[in-house]
Amino acid sequence: MSSISPFQRTRDLLSNTNGKDNCIDLSIGAPRNDTPEIIRDLLDSNFDKYRNYPSANTSNHFGKNLSKWIRNRFQLVTDDIINNILPISGSREGIFFGSLLATKLKNKKSTFILPDPFYPVYSTAGQYTSKKILAVNVREIDNYLINLEKIPNEVWSDTIAFYLCSPSNPQGTIADEKYLEDLYELSLKYQFIIIADECYSEIYRTKAPNSILTISEKNNFENVLSFNSLSKRSNAPGLRSGYVMGDINIIREFFNLRNVAAPTVPTPIQIASEALWADEEHVINNRKLYNEKFDIFYSTLDKKFNFQIPEGGFFAWLDISDFGMDESVTIKLWQSGVKVIPGSYLSLNSDINPDSKKFIRIALVGSNDEISKAVSIINKVIN
Repeated sequence: MSSISPFQRTRDLLSNTNGKDNCIDLSIGAPRNDTPEIIRDLLDSNFDKYRNYPSANTSNHFGKNLSKWIRNRFQLVTDDIINNILPISGSREGIFFGSLLATKLKNKKSTFILPDPFYPVYSTAGQYTSKKILAVNVREIDNYLINLEKIPNEVWSDTIAFYLCSPSNPQGTIADEKYLEDLYELSLKYQFIIIADECYSEIYRTKAPNSILTISEKNNFENVLSFNSLSKRSNAPGLRSGYVMGDINIIREFFNLRNVAAPTVPTPIQIASEALWADEEHVINNRKLYNEKFDIFYSTLDKKFNFQIPEGGFFAWLDISDFGMDESVTIKLWQSGVKVIPGSYLSLNSDINPDSKKFIRIALVGSNDEISKAVSIINKVIN
């Protein structure tokens, strides 16, 4: 994968081609449903706290409501988990710094394992520390998850960290309990860190996804770092607020790193975040809105695409290989009024893992009317 983001690569691809005015932009997974109004007054009334440096640890302003939410959502029995949690400036920042920390904690090892395609931040720590990156091409037959049985023992022994994304980005598949248990047993046997990206955990069709936190609780979350945020759950990506939870020994090291090198979450935002974690009504409504978008997309899309609604997330990972490759199809759609991402731009090396060229990623983040219009264009243009 290029060090340039897939979004910038898409802009570069389309820069010499005229798109239609009022293009329907479904390229970036930026939620457009309303941010809950409950935080507006909180941010205003705590404005004076911007004058203070915020805590890099859980505090009186952040952690109590979140701890309660985590315990209830993931059915944890541990009474006090607040010391297992840190506030982070969104999951992207947290995952990068967590990955960087992993290279220090596992300094005798040299390999990161990640699914391909994947969220671009997964590869950055390996690229900037000259570690090996094993990007495993994930396929539908394996539910778009890494087939654990196909990783050689010598690779497991050399693994710094394994990236788990469930629901997955871009395919929206969910790891079941057995998969999580098998992965966790491997992490204990070979002593690597599981970096779990769970930021889509609250966007699902019918069944709430499992968490690696639930599976690892019996071992005090050993070897686990689980990341989540309010960006997708609460339509608040601009808040830049999330959390990391896991192995308390790693969390302590993580605090030391972030306390000197990472952006800390401003205190008013920590207070507003606590309010959002305590409120479930807006999350239920948000999930309903995304499910409506998928119903519209599925019912309007031509059957020639053989598309099935994914279990989670808000992306349509559309196989267009019968009609062209990802870049050419992306250009055609752009010229007709819809902007998407070429699947190969989410791949580390699309020449080694060419399957990603067969797909485009469509973020179902627009209005219902925009989704309907976009599908009509897709049906017409891709043929």
